[in-house]
Amino acid sequence: MDPGPFQPKQAIAKNVDLYAEVTANSTKDVAKKALGLLKPLSAGSRIHDNGCGAGEVTEMIMEPSLGPPPHDITIEANDIDQTYLDRFSKTAQSKRWPVNISNMPAEHLVFADDWFDVSIANFVVFMTPEGGIPALREMRRTLKDGGTAVFTAWARLPHVDCANAGHAATRDTGAPPLREIPPEWWLGSHLRSVAVQAGFAEDKIELRTAEVYITYPDAVRLADVIWSYLGVPITGWLEQDGAKWDVARTAVLETFKTCDDFELMDDGGIRAMLTANILIARK
Repeated sequence: MDPGPFQPKQAIAKNVDLYAEVTANSTKDVAKKALGLLKPLSAGSRIHDNGCGAGEVTEMIMEPSLGPPPHDITIEANDIDQTYLDRFSKTAQSKRWPVNISNMPAEHLVFADDWFDVSIANFVVFMTPEGGIPALREMRRTLKDGGTAVFTAWARLPHVDCANAGHAATRDTGAPPLREIPPEWWLGSHLRSVAVQAGFAEDKIELRTAEVYITYPDAVRLADVIWSYLGVPITGWLEQDGAKWDVARTAVLETFKTCDDFELMDDGGIRAMLTANILIARK
């Protein structure tokens, strides 16, 4: 999202590094939990890392602490943000991962029918057009019979409460709204519904939840990170936002104290609990 022509001097640039800081280990940990719900990959498996970002799913597949990956697996990864793809490519080359990386939208895949054994879209589908259904249809089309699709979305992301608090404290009711995840996507029932609409059979769908934890070393830094990443209205930063930055930061810090999903640490750090929905659908 374009932050607009005006940017407060306090705002941290919204880029791949800021995304990595605000999400920390959370998306990797959800990917790890999702992979743990599947049967072990076999030699020669074809895996799809759909909407790959900087490669968190592939990293978890190749994570040495989880045991060596099976022999001769191949991974196809795609995203539409070249900045993330460039970061992923550099990492993949340095670690010699068996992955091909492409700039490709999730709703228009070029892969053949019945190609993949496993297709994983980690926090991707809700950002794709037409409510995610075309992207899920493409996942299903490219899966082999008996193959498994996995997609995830947040069920609880307390960072959003913080952004809403900062927004309410610094902007009037007529101000442009924040960009938010569509409300239906917080619900596991909605993930199930769109999977069915995309062609997966109801009796081959399984829904799980996973809690993951992030520990940040500096609560004040996290307040600035959250407001920089999630506090931008849909039209971009407002001219008043620089002058009101401290007010927004204070509102975020107060939310850390009142929200049960945050725990302030004695050393100035903070721990956050996030909850994800994980949908597993078999073709």
